[in-house]
Amino acid sequence: MLRARPYLLAALLLALPALASAGSSGWITLPDGKRLVTRVMATSDERSRGLMFLESFPDDELMLFHYPVDGDHRLWMKNCHFPIDAAWIDSGGTVLAVEKNIPPCEKEPCPLYGPAYPTRHFVEGTAGWLERHGVAPGRVIFLSR
Repeated sequence: MLRARPYLLAALLLALPALASAGSSGWITLPDGKRLVTRVMATSDERSRGLMFLESFPDDELMLFHYPVDGDHRLWMKNCHFPIDAAWIDSGGTVLAVEKNIPPCEKEPCPLYGPAYPTRHFVEGTAGWLERHGVAPGRVIFLSR
């Protein structure tokens, strides 16, 4: 298991407020060492929209849904056009849960995906990114500007 160094966790915690400004982006370093661009969804409107209405999304980018507090942060696939993978993380970047190959919602009501316990944030990207980069519960991912 990847062990987080205290200074890296401190950098993550310091970076999150800066990354949370509307329209911001940054980098996520995944367990395999790969760095991917991330779009930060920090406002209620941004988080509600997410990947809706996009015909595609780059395989080398992720979307971080940033929340200021722990909570029930599940997702749905209304108006999405392609399957995704998602990882729910705590405030220190430890992966708490994952969902693979979440399909687009074809008719309402759309199901909710994610753990039924509090998490801080979640990260989503095109289906397959979790396996390609070794993301699994207990692993740590890092954010930076």
